[in-house]
Amino acid sequence: MEKYTAKQWSEIEGGHEMSATPKRQYEFIGDLNESKMFRTRQRVEGSNARDMADFAFMNMLSLYIMSNEYDMAPAAAEYAGRTMQTGNFNSYRQSGSDLHVALASLKNNMPGAGDKNSHQLGRIKLNDQKIKAYLKTIQAGRRVTGVGSFFMKLEKDLDIKNSNYRGVRRLVQDWPTATKMQKQLVITRMSQFYRTKALRSELYSYIRDLGRSQGLMVKNASNGERPKMRGSDTLAKLAIAGASIAGGYMLGKAMTKGSLGDVEKLARSGSWRMPGAKDVT
Repeated sequence: MEKYTAKQWSEIEGGHEMSATPKRQYEFIGDLNESKMFRTRQRVEGSNARDMADFAFMNMLSLYIMSNEYDMAPAAAEYAGRTMQTGNFNSYRQSGSDLHVALASLKNNMPGAGDKNSHQLGRIKLNDQKIKAYLKTIQAGRRVTGVGSFFMKLEKDLDIKNSNYRGVRRLVQDWPTATKMQKQLVITRMSQFYRTKALRSELYSYIRDLGRSQGLMVKNASNGERPKMRGSDTLAKLAIAGASIAGGYMLGKAMTKGSLGDVEKLARSGSWRMPGAKDVT
């Protein structure tokens, strides 16, 4: 039986048009998410599909870094478990983590309407089985095997085109054996992403704290999320900043040629640094 307010009854009795039922106080609370990044369903539905895919990708990379850091592995396991609490990404859940909301929204075509978003969503194909296996492995505190091939497939499935993010992926997959310079490039670049595009992300604080505690933040590095010149949206520009501060003559020389491949080769070989050069702290 429908309930009416005293005002509505008066209007009915008097033969007047009945006013609309006012919304209950705090009714909006029923639409709030537990996710810190996506506080409401409207925020999810109004998101850009490209940004949502990039966010999911960077979160997956962040989880791998955390799982390989002794102090952060428990937090990585807890977050992976919370992301997998429903067992799949078939539907949007208000209780889901940032990552769950992102993956579920992409799978269910939730980001904003429009031809551009529709086209982007059509290019994204999530491999649920592999993603769930990856998250369950981290949740169990086990070492992730075949991480290189998994991240390459994830990059393709999420249609990642940004050369910065692809460069970060190549370094993250070797995190357990990466040099300090490689880790500086990764953490600095990821921090720029989070600060610029995902400041409320649940995982940003871990990446930020890792950078601070281990001296992995390159000081005065130009923000790759805000390119000021042609070519400045590459990992190469970040490496130039790192080289100028740390005294990386060989890396700096390679970067003046704008070759991202040369940067990765030098970073992987560990030959980027001049004898006696000091790490950035």
